[in-house]
Amino acid sequence: MQPRIILPISLFVSGIALIAAAVATGKAEVSLFIIFPVFSGSSALFVLGTVLIVLSFVVGFVMLALGQLELARFEVERQALRERPQTEKRTKYGGVVLVGPVPIAFGSDRNLAVFMLILGIVLAIVFLGILVTLG
Repeated sequence: MQPRIILPISLFVSGIALIAAAVATGKAEVSLFIIFPVFSGSSALFVLGTVLIVLSFVVGFVMLALGQLELARFEVERQALRERPQTEKRTKYGGVVLVGPVPIAFGSDRNLAVFMLILGIVLAIVFLGILVTLG
């Protein structure tokens, strides 16, 4: 296992353990909504567990971005060593994933990724507007 993966996983597992400890001591509650467990509490143990879980996602995304930067740097160095003219046409791709109201954009180049992010923000605003008018 790569060392880059250990930190986010350990933060996530620690958060789950703290929330479980809060439930076990009676400082947090577990209920069931349809088929999904819902945890609620206001103790310091529960809040710290929740913060650690959120922090694990943030650290995981940062580690992923750092890995992609290293990969891109390696690719640039490899291209510089080859130094042959590139005559083939490159296909561009991009997309956006809405996780709730949060858009996550990706693309094969910066301009396309920025376009996808703008599209995701517009879609999130439209969907939130629809929810507000229906609610």
